[in-house]
Amino acid sequence: MRLAGISLMIFAVAAFSILWAKKDKPPVNWETAKVFDSALAKSIVLDSTDTFHSLTVQDNQLGLLGKEFAYVIEDTRISGVGHGVAGITQRAISNRHHGCRFIVGDEYMYWQDKAILHVVDADGKECKVDILRQERLQKPPVKQ
Repeated sequence: MRLAGISLMIFAVAAFSILWAKKDKPPVNWETAKVFDSALAKSIVLDSTDTFHSLTVQDNQLGLLGKEFAYVIEDTRISGVGHGVAGITQRAISNRHHGCRFIVGDEYMYWQDKAILHVVDADGKECKVDILRQERLQKPPVKQ
């Protein structure tokens, strides 16, 4: 009898979780952005309508240049943590939301959710990256 009660409770929690996860989410506005690294950041030239200020990208970071914003992102990935089963488990848990694969110079689809970018990477997988810095691309003032 006790096992049946526990099984029923587990089933109820699982069913509620599935229904809650499938709630209607607001539509997202996908945009495209070009990926650049620290070497490419020094040579980015925009067309005559946009000016790009000083967005510094370090060697271990990447930049995304969209239509309205430029982002600096860092897809942190833990590698050497411990040995054996404990180390493998700790790396798997730490890296569960990371692992986007970018090719510098390519364009990718993304949408912003506060301090996180949801990006469709080179493998076609949607992944999340943290925004370290964000800069609005300034348009020069219109002279009249």
